Amino acid sequence: MGLFLQTALFPGCDESIARDAVEAVAKIPAFHIDPETCRYAQNYEGTQVLMEGDCLGFAPLAKALSDVAENPVLLLYIYDGDYWGYDFYGGDEEDHFNTVPDYFGPVSPEEKQRLTGNPAALSGWLPTWDTGMMRRYLVHWSDLDKDAMDETACPDDRFTYGDCWQMTDFMARLGFPWAFDQVQDAPPLQPDYPKLWEILERELPPVSTEVPPEGKALLDRLPSALSPEYVRRLLEESGVKEFEFEEKDPAEIIEAVRFHRQTVSRPECDPQCQRLAVLAAFCAFWLRGSIAWGFLDYATYEPVYGSYEKPTDVYVLRARAALTDFSKRHRALRDLERLIELDPANRALYQAEIRRWGSQERAWEKQAEPRYEAIRQQWAEQDRQEKEREGRRLQLILEKRRKKNP
Repeated sequence: MGLFLQTALFPGCDESIARDAVEAVAKIPAFHIDPETCRYAQNYEGTQVLMEGDCLGFAPLAKALSDVAENPVLLLYIYDGDYWGYDFYGGDEEDHFNTVPDYFGPVSPEEKQRLTGNPAALSGWLPTWDTGMMRRYLVHWSDLDKDAMDETACPDDRFTYGDCWQMTDFMARLGFPWAFDQVQDAPPLQPDYPKLWEILERELPPVSTEVPPEGKALLDRLPSALSPEYVRRLLEESGVKEFEFEEKDPAEIIEAVRFHRQTVSRPECDPQCQRLAVLAAFCAFWLRGSIAWGFLDYATYEPVYGSYEKPTDVYVLRARAALTDFSKRHRALRDLERLIELDPANRALYQAEIRRWGSQERAWEKQAEPRYEAIRQQWAEQDRQEKEREGRRLQLILEKRRKKNP
């Protein structure tokens, strides 16, 4: 018997909520979940749960977890080591994908289409809007020729089409890199990385081949918190030096920082946790590119409500502004305006970035306008129909009254 495995992603969800949901659903005998063997890992993007066992829950389990947690859930699975797929539930949306939909025999065109996967259903719920990137993974393997089966979906992926562990590459692209130790019958899922001192001493380039962020000009032209020289200084700071991170690799550092944050009350306000988050951001950027933004968000405390001290570290602000994606553009604009205040010598570069964001905003509004117009028309039609129904109801009432009072 091959490997049977399922892992649930709870985007934007604390581990405690995910754990409560899993333990509640485990009481349903049909799902065959042993809560004692489940493993949990929380990162900036949410919580990942590994549920090992020979019985997979598929769509019913995904929906049950989503309903109990009141949170979107993407349940990915490996079936008998032969193929992978997922079931997603979030709000009123659902989506399903299977790399081999005809594994148990021929299926109808409608069923194959249902298992094609829809990136638009995932974008927004999960921390990526790149539907084109997601679509490269959502491929039915039977539709590929022999040469294509030897390729990866993205250049720096580890697993090819036809390999069930391609699932972990897809998870990493969604902001949830595989977080667990080795599992039975699995290939090495945690590659060996150089120690931090080697990366800094030799200035090794990032292993990620992710497309550079659109704000790359800031990283190319100005030093930032992602620069080796900044990290060397950071490692000498009190509160950071004691961890001796130089002898750890980037993945170990990220895990250590996450663990330390869990031991601190209100880590978002703790200066040591903020500085450790910067180091974790450097490591995350070296490993997987723009996913480092989450740690940079932890590097300062700027609540939506209430007073706070404005950030003063231009290196952190440059890195964060460079890695911010379109969905968080308001943060980039705020960081860029603060950079103009702190670093007027580079005002022209910051203003160019602000203009770039403005151009993207206008392009997005132009693209979204037809959709909004369709929604407005739909609302207007619903309002018209409601008024029409109300008019008929009043007319019936008047007719009944006339019959009672001739």
